[in-house]
Amino acid sequence: MTTRIMVINNSDDILALFKKILETDDCEVFLQLFLNSDLREVRRIKPDLIILDYYVGREGVGWEFLQLLKMEDSTTGIPVLICTTAVRLAQEIGGYLATKRVSILRKPFESRDLANAVRLALMDEHITSSPEQVLPKSDGSSQDSKSKKRPAE
Repeated sequence: MTTRIMVINNSDDILALFKKILETDDCEVFLQLFLNSDLREVRRIKPDLIILDYYVGREGVGWEFLQLLKMEDSTTGIPVLICTTAVRLAQEIGGYLATKRVSILRKPFESRDLANAVRLALMDEHITSSPEQVLPKSDGSSQDSKSKKRPAE
């Protein structure tokens, strides 16, 4: 079964790049500009995942959409991957967002970071059992909570 992913961003160029990257992973990709996004499209498309751009200066638009999405019974279970440069936000509320099936991918990221974040966001057990998020490490590679080494007790 093909994975259906809805990508919401404010740039046609970025949307086209998301489509190119995600379609190589055999995903059906639906693109929406922020200003055209509402829950009617989400209900019509029935995506398995929504990738939402969060950018400083227009925070209200993204948060309002996310709030509506999570308050609506028919869409509340859809996992969301937020792409952002807001590192402090990710650190402050990332754990809480994870309980709502919302994960965070820090910008800038490489295509492999996106592919890994999408894979993890679609895994129910990862979203519901671990509040840690997918964030690129300083060397550019991704690290998820299951691959982190824990200190010996």
